[in-house]
Amino acid sequence: MDPSDGLDKARLKGQHVPSREVNQPTVSIAAKNSYANALCSFPISLHTPNTMDARQYKELVQAKQTTHNGVPAVLFKASDYYGIMAAECRFTIIGRFVKPRPQIDKIRSKFKEMVTIKGSTKIGVYDNFNVFLDFTNEEDFNTVWFKRVIEIEEQQMWLQKWTPNFKPEEDLPIAPVWVLLPKLPFHMHTWQYIKQIVSSVGTPLEMDQATKSRTRPSMAKVKVEIDLLKPQPESVYVGLIHENSPQTGFTQKLEYEGIPKYCKHCKKLGHAIANCRVLERKKAIEQ
Repeated sequence: MDPSDGLDKARLKGQHVPSREVNQPTVSIAAKNSYANALCSFPISLHTPNTMDARQYKELVQAKQTTHNGVPAVLFKASDYYGIMAAECRFTIIGRFVKPRPQIDKIRSKFKEMVTIKGSTKIGVYDNFNVFLDFTNEEDFNTVWFKRVIEIEEQQMWLQKWTPNFKPEEDLPIAPVWVLLPKLPFHMHTWQYIKQIVSSVGTPLEMDQATKSRTRPSMAKVKVEIDLLKPQPESVYVGLIHENSPQTGFTQKLEYEGIPKYCKHCKKLGHAIANCRVLERKKAIEQ
């Protein structure tokens, strides 16, 4: 694989190709359209017009210059590292291949062909197995992340959120999945109510179109970000508090659609620990 194939910065509009820039392993992709939610739990909004702008927030980050074990050191506050600084990549997705990835130009062109977004994205090489997809807005970020997997050149590119603790050898055990709520009372088919009902499952992201448009009264369906290391509840109790009588309520069944497998041993998506080849090889060596 050509290690330099991520170093050409080129627009995929097919119109103009700028000259080579050695330190720019990214490419800007022309956009199209779709939906929403971000990555970092960043406590300060960078989009509020009546508050400090992004540059002012960055200026709040002041590192301490010192030494560590006899060498120069710079110390950042952990709250800045995981907050203001991490917000720089709040719309970044990691595309991971199990085998050595296709050429970067093929990844870029196939992505443009398959995915419709509103803004633009830059796709850059991290290593032979990982690429970074950097988006300009929350809606496009979710449009792509919700897909979970994109097939490129007969290879699956697994999609996961970037985090400050990203390790190229590990997959994040977080994934968006559809949660079904069969027979949920029809007057509760509203985002404000549904997101509270499924909050014990994970972080609510969006309702499907039929739930939004109220055209499927038999069932509500909502996408939820879940932790694959935790068990998923099969039901949730919905209670009703009355002023002058005992509490009543009902048990709401929860069903899940397409929960990806995650191996706790090798920390990879796509298989369970019972089918982990790394663990099998380890056991074979120990015997």
